[in-house]
Amino acid sequence: MRDSSFFHCLQIRNTAVAKISSLVTILSIVVGVSIVHVELVHAAALSSISDTQSSLKVNTLSDHTFQFVTPTGISAGQAISITFPFPGYATGTFAIANFDLATSTSATCSGFTDALVQSGAASGLTWGITQATATIYITSGTATIPANRCVQIEIGSNATSSGTGVSQITNPTTASSSAIILLRAGSDNGSITQNIITDDTVVISATVAQSITFTISTTTIYFGNLGVGGAKFASSTNPLGDSSETIAHTLGVTTNAASGYTLTLRGQTLTSQQNASNTISAMGATAASSTIGTEQFGIRASSTGGTGATIDPTFIFATSYGFSATATTSETFATGSSATTLTTYHLRYVANVSGVTEAGTYVASLVYVATANF
Repeated sequence: MRDSSFFHCLQIRNTAVAKISSLVTILSIVVGVSIVHVELVHAAALSSISDTQSSLKVNTLSDHTFQFVTPTGISAGQAISITFPFPGYATGTFAIANFDLATSTSATCSGFTDALVQSGAASGLTWGITQATATIYITSGTATIPANRCVQIEIGSNATSSGTGVSQITNPTTASSSAIILLRAGSDNGSITQNIITDDTVVISATVAQSITFTISTTTIYFGNLGVGGAKFASSTNPLGDSSETIAHTLGVTTNAASGYTLTLRGQTLTSQQNASNTISAMGATAASSTIGTEQFGIRASSTGGTGATIDPTFIFATSYGFSATATTSETFATGSSATTLTTYHLRYVANVSGVTEAGTYVASLVYVATANF
């Protein structure tokens, strides 16, 4: 009886050991399976991460362009989140127009196609965007992003797909080289370190000197002898004058004045050197034709080259002449409306006398002045 009890106890002990061994084996299998499962869902790291800001200056509104490659991709119902350091960056008033979401067809961050987005919850293929304090959430409904695709998120005035965005994120108020922005795309995650500086603007100054050039091709012209037999035209090459119209001389104007220039004329009509009271009548401010046998002194002009040149109506007509200046009173000859390369004015002078015009030597000294309008 004692031996039988002994063997019975031994059998119970062996059975217990066997059960414990089996339990350990089962637990080992379960634990092994669990470890394999955890490895399969382990988050991957985002790659090619960048955040291009429109300004890195402290306490300044800035646009953001995020780009990253998601190794795992994003499944339906998953989300992308961007978390700014807080306090630090200040996210302003939420508006859907401030956000664009786009993807490329590969891991190369180019050739992006915009996705449909809306404020609030997602709806089908339209992603939902919300903002909570310092985090922005972009959530999928049924839309997906395949693995190894580049994703682009634009925040601010650079967002144009849903309307005209505005810069809604303000940089930190103090300079820092460790402003870390956290990103998560589905099960993948990453971070970006931004360098916020006191001032990101380089002020460059330069001066363009004011410039105006004015030239007169010649300052001596001749009518020669005047008579009632026909009109005479001044010449710079023929001391006897010409009986047919010719260009007596030219004026040239060049300037970088934004508002152009004004060209004026001052001087008395042809006046006798023997008796200053004897003059050849000026043709006046209203252009008139040359009339043989009538005392007349006048000018007409045309222009070539440059931009914005306007000749005064007194001198502009092709077959009419005018002159109304005096020794002390100027009249406008021409104007330029803007900066210009060389404008050349071609001047013709006419003189007629009557049968009672007093004999003598007649001279006119005309002063042309070009004034820049800077």
